[in-house]
Amino acid sequence: MVAESTARGWLGKVLSEPYADMMRQYFLLSLERTLSQREPIRDLRRWAARREEVREKLIAALGGFPERTPLNARLTGTHQLGRVARSGHGQQGYRIENLVFESRPGFYVTASVYVPEGLRRPAPAILCPHGHWPKGRYQDVVQYRCSGLANRGYIVLCPDAVGYNEREPEGHFRCWHLLAAGQSLQGLMVWDNMRAIDYLCTRPEVDQECIGCTGASGGGNQTMYVSALDERIKASVPVCSVEDISVYMAVDLCSCETVPGLAGFADVSDVCSLIAPRALLMINGVLDSGFPILAARRAAERIRRTYRLYDPRRFAAFESYSGHDYNEEMRRAMYAWFDRWLMRRATEGVEELVEDELLRAVPGGLPGGHATLDSIYAGHARALPEAPMPQTAEDWEHRRRRSADCLAETLGGLPERCDLDVRTLSSELGEGYRLERLSFRSEPNVIVPAVLLVPLAEARRDVTLFLMSEGKGALGQDDAQAELGAGRAVLAFDPRGTGETGCDEHLAFIAATTLGRPLIAMRAWDVLRCLDYLSSREDIGAVRLVGKGSLAASMAALVAAAIDRRIGSVEVGSLPQTLREPYEAEGLHYVQDADQLYMHDILKVGDVAYLAALLAPRPLRVGRLIDMRSGGRVAAGEAWRVARQVYALLGEAESLSLG
Repeated sequence: MVAESTARGWLGKVLSEPYADMMRQYFLLSLERTLSQREPIRDLRRWAARREEVREKLIAALGGFPERTPLNARLTGTHQLGRVARSGHGQQGYRIENLVFESRPGFYVTASVYVPEGLRRPAPAILCPHGHWPKGRYQDVVQYRCSGLANRGYIVLCPDAVGYNEREPEGHFRCWHLLAAGQSLQGLMVWDNMRAIDYLCTRPEVDQECIGCTGASGGGNQTMYVSALDERIKASVPVCSVEDISVYMAVDLCSCETVPGLAGFADVSDVCSLIAPRALLMINGVLDSGFPILAARRAAERIRRTYRLYDPRRFAAFESYSGHDYNEEMRRAMYAWFDRWLMRRATEGVEELVEDELLRAVPGGLPGGHATLDSIYAGHARALPEAPMPQTAEDWEHRRRRSADCLAETLGGLPERCDLDVRTLSSELGEGYRLERLSFRSEPNVIVPAVLLVPLAEARRDVTLFLMSEGKGALGQDDAQAELGAGRAVLAFDPRGTGETGCDEHLAFIAATTLGRPLIAMRAWDVLRCLDYLSSREDIGAVRLVGKGSLAASMAALVAAAIDRRIGSVEVGSLPQTLREPYEAEGLHYVQDADQLYMHDILKVGDVAYLAALLAPRPLRVGRLIDMRSGGRVAAGEAWRVARQVYALLGEAESLSLG
């Protein structure tokens, strides 16, 4: 949130009080409207149709799955542990086998397999994905359940999540760039877990009809998604993760916990309902601040309704009077659940810790040339076809129209236009101009504060519309005076979530991604509503749009102009040279909102230069192009050939200026 002094600036405030809660309310109401359009499921036939729809859309939102390639699994070490006598069961202790396999070519998964000693027949197996614990699968709460399950006779596979422990070089955090190529980190992790089950099924000790899965927090999310999509999992226990999707509107989730557009087709309870009729136990902490118990209880009620269509005994919800954890009480509930549905008898066994070194699968590090999230993204991005170059102006105009429509659809569609409800809150005279402070409605529950400065001369004036990343308060007085001196009016406004409606930018980004309308697209819509207001005034003529302050603001200006031809010309401070390369957070430390640039599926419409070409033949001036890896300024290069050729084809080569 910008400081109040920045929000007001020399232009002063518009609203009587800041509307700091606007975005949270907007997201929650948008979610409620979306969910209310879904009919409640009352019979198995209707649920079967709904189930298939949710499943297909979930797989697409996750990014789809690649073909199964050889696992190339190999064991790298074995350690005998936990020699605890267990009378009556004929078993003593377990061994740990360290493992590495490839979930896709060159993408290595490191893991440990806990194998009970003395097995006389194939045994149930449990996949144990860990969450965001500081030590990943080495964390005590993870080791306790792995050793506890092994000492009860279960085979346990506990893999490192992408970017954790030995997989740290692959990357994990700040990987939102995957979205631009239609991928997601959760999708990659679901595939890792599916391949882990493939590996379990290669082991003769594993009863393939008795596979379970459990994890907490981020591991609970993995449990939920892989159990929903892989029916080889017969019993599932997600812990401190299942909740009402409204939580996603207000919680700072990791990229691996965010599925783009999920709210558009499913609640979290719908995802969990895909597990039915297989056994599902959800465990939550009453005092969990990150995943509130009320949201968990709401989800449980919805899931229970689905299980009543099958066998209500196969679903249960357990609450521990604790916070965000996988404590002993929670683990006891998990053991009892797996005993009931997989082992078919009660088991006993102690829990113990293992030295971290004994769990390392590749002490020397991952093999050279291993894949990373960046290389996977780059591969997907390069695989997307480049648009063929148009041969005639008519050919381009036809393609431009289709591309503009496709862009709007990809970014979640354009909302219905509501009444602007323009309110002029004050008006005063400056030196040679009149300043009007006003607000209007971009959407029914989105208020946009704005200021309009109009030269006093009686004439129809062109206008410069300023889109600033920090809102209207960031408009410099010298910039405004320069426009007024040139005879142009000035409109500066607070794009939703900035200035007087400021919010936590990252929370808003996550909520917008979950709703399926990127934050950049929402702010581009605010620009279009500014055009609606300006078009209603007889004293305003052509519109020049200026985007300044961050790459995200410039991108919002580009998107708005690509969709709406009422914008006569565009000037932006900076743009990415290309989105086909992932960004380096360290190199972009001075750039705000780099995550936002990689809007879901945007590369299927086109790269930055293609979006710029959609503006032709209107003038476009870019102050500088940014290399997303280094954060430095670069020349346009080959990546911008399409924009240059389109402008040249239309006879306006000089109208494109690339700094």
